[in-house]
Parts: sequence; C-alpha cells; structure tokens
Amino acid sequence: MKRFIPLLFVVVMLATGCPQPEPEVHQVEMGLYTPYWTMPEILKGKVKEVVEKNYWAVEEDGKYVKGERLSVAARDTFGWTLDFVATFDENGNILKCKTIDENDEVIDINSLVVKDGKITSVEYIKEDTVRLVAKSTYNDEGVLTKIERFRMPEDTLNIKAMLVRDENGNVVEWQFYNSDEELTSKYIFTVNQEGRNTGYKFYNKEGIVTFEQKITYNDKGFMTRLVMVNRDGVESVSEYEYEYDEMGNWIKAIASEEVERVIEEREITYYEE
Repeated sequence: MKRFIPLLFVVVMLATGCPQPEPEVHQVEMGLYTPYWTMPEILKGKVKEVVEKNYWAVEEDGKYVKGERLSVAARDTFGWTLDFVATFDENGNILKCKTIDENDEVIDINSLVVKDGKITSVEYIKEDTVRLVAKSTYNDEGVLTKIERFRMPEDTLNIKAMLVRDENGNVVEWQFYNSDEELTSKYIFTVNQEGRNTGYKFYNKEGIVTFEQKITYNDKGFMTRLVMVNRDGVESVSEYEYEYDEMGNWIKAIASEEVERVIEEREITYYEE
C-alpha cells in the first residue's frame, strides 16, 4: 500500500431491557514503527502477528489474481513500501517489526522495549547490527511527546521528532530536528471526528509543501481511496477493494492506480481468547 514512510480496550454496552455487559472487544493499533506510521490502522481482536506481502496483479478471465511478488527494486519506481512482519504482545503492544524482500529475507528490524504499555526504546537493526536506538519521552499524563534517535555505537543524536497534539489528544503534527536543533521537515495531519488521520502535508526545511495525501475510509475503517499530490500539484489516485477475515480485518486488498495494480495479502494470527 502506498505510504510515505497500545492496546485500545473498547467495552460495548447493549441496552436490551436490563443492561448486560458484553465481553471486551480488543483492538490493536498498527502504526508507529510499522509502514503504517503515517496512517495507523486499527485491527480488531487480540492480534499476535501480521504478515503483509505484495504482488503484481495479473488479469485472468476478467478478474485480477496475484502474479509475481513485488521486488524491492520495483517498489522504488513507484513509491511502494516493503513487505513486513509485525508481532504484538497479548496486551496489543507492538514488540517487533521486520521488513522483508521478495525472497522473505530480512532487510531491517525494529525491536521494541515496552514497559507498562509504553514504548521506552527501539533498536533499529540491519545486517545483525544495531545501527540506531530511539528513545521515547512522555509527559506527566503518560502521552508520547518526543522521540530521539541516536547513532550507534557512537550514541550521538541523529534526529529528534516532536509530536504536536490537538485538544482531543490526536497527533496533528510531526516536527523533525537535526542534531543542531534545526527544523528539517514536518508533517501536518488532518483528523476527522473519530480521530482518524484523513491525510497530511509534508513540508521541507524551507516550509514548502512537497507532498500531500488525502485519505477516504470505508465503514470498516480501512482506506478505500488515496489521493497523492506532488510538489507541482499533480494528483494521482489509488483505490482499494478488500476481503476480510472473521474478525473484520482485511486479509486481501486489490490496489488500483491509473497504470499499475497490486494485490496485497495478509496473514493475521491471533492469541487465543
């Protein structure tokens, strides 16, 4: 799916005469430290692992079926993100996300340390070596406000990211600073009434918008239309059709653009209730 690079417990109460409590509906946010960090997805159920792989769509007998796996080189030509494997603990906290190539070889890994439901640090591993370490800062209310990334083994600051939130706690801005505390870029997000990201504008260090995305969702909360706008104002549109598992999470998507079509497949495993 085209993308720029805690567990939520929902207790549903149904009033049928005398109110009776329903079991907890577990939901997992797949966002930070996955390819979905700019457009998080909410997955239903006690998700244990998500494996996402992408294929060229090939037309056969009037319908599209999956062809060859998208290669890393092919993705670079039209901005498609990498396949990945994301694992979560039983409380819905992400523990690890590794990106893989078309042969399922590991490209890199984000390995997270979670304490009391909060990400405290992340190791970025490439070729079996820790290249970067990210450390998180939370305010007195336990809300994430800052991420600092350090080069290893020098342990020197590489990038600092500041998170800006609206009055409802939704992230509406990411600001990126270099080691000299100079603003290098930022994302400004739009958010709907449900708190879902409906798009963003990306600004360079001169404050110029160089890229924009606009997102439309279906009634299940998954993206059905993505409009991308380049620096010159030229739009390109991607549309998505899904198949779902018994939990209501998508396990197959056909992504259609003006020229290319891609089939995305997911294998989702769940913890036993």
